[in-house]
Amino acid sequence: MHISEGILTGPSFWATTAAGVVVMAWGVSDMKRFIKEQPERKPLLGMAGAFIFLVSLIPIPAYIGTCSHPCGTPLAGILLGPGIGAALAGLSLLLQALLFAHGGFITLGANILSLGLGGAVGGWLFFKLGRNMGLPLLAAAGLGGLMGDILTYIISGSILGGHLAFFAPQPQYSFGGYLAVIMAAYVPVQLPIALGEMAVTGIAVRSIGRQRPDVLKALRVISGTALAILLMCGIAVSGLSLSPEVWASGSVSVTEEGKSKADKPGSYSGMDEKVNEAMAEAAGAKPHDPFINLENKGDVWNAMLLAGGGLAGFIIGRSWHLLFGRIKDAPNDRQQLKS
Repeated sequence: MHISEGILTGPSFWATTAAGVVVMAWGVSDMKRFIKEQPERKPLLGMAGAFIFLVSLIPIPAYIGTCSHPCGTPLAGILLGPGIGAALAGLSLLLQALLFAHGGFITLGANILSLGLGGAVGGWLFFKLGRNMGLPLLAAAGLGGLMGDILTYIISGSILGGHLAFFAPQPQYSFGGYLAVIMAAYVPVQLPIALGEMAVTGIAVRSIGRQRPDVLKALRVISGTALAILLMCGIAVSGLSLSPEVWASGSVSVTEEGKSKADKPGSYSGMDEKVNEAMAEAAGAKPHDPFINLENKGDVWNAMLLAGGGLAGFIIGRSWHLLFGRIKDAPNDRQQLKS
């Protein structure tokens, strides 16, 4: 869930930007320590970054002519640690804003908080919780993938709802009302995707555990004395008062430009455009065009998508053996990961 360019202004912009800088500094520090301690596994950083970049660009068609996408950050957070996962999310978001007009530069801090903290940190926390509850790798990693995806949308919705409720010129709802509208729009679309991310994350971590238990030990994904850490998040949704016209056409009112784009046969507008931008415009926080928008360049944009996907696929394929290549493991490694 990307918050589009120009929606966040004033205190919301400064607060999210400052928080995003802190998250990136934390992640870069963890990256430096990782490279120093395990230089032979440095390609894993590139692999994880390419994975996040590629997965979070995959458009999955949904209802009312929209599309959404997975996160990819829970798996990176589980394998490499929450700080590194969050920083790689930030780098991916920067490239997406630069090349594909996804999100934006002004909202980069907010998007780092949602995809980085919600996805990578949240996924890691719930994975650790699952392991300390005695869950096997498959279930614990699946829990991390599911909750990382869900927390990404809760954090993003909270940032957007908070800005529109408290700082937009013409707020339509209370903070709870905005959050309820956002969740009502995204849950039918994102819940199946979150379940898919749960399956992929769980299967991936379990497969690595079976193929390369030494890697999971080296990355401290498993240990005999894992630290029990849980971040409890509770959001009270209240004061929802929806007018009939809000969902009159299956979504919040959309501008003529948005309608023309979404109504083209065979085309899908992102949920970010269908919901976030429409609500922001109604509240007087109209998003502006991306500073760099190759999407309007036709074949140039298609070529960039192909090039980006090809490069990410090459990096992932080139480093695949670091996680999934078979080695002769010690019997005690197999026994520890049997669960």
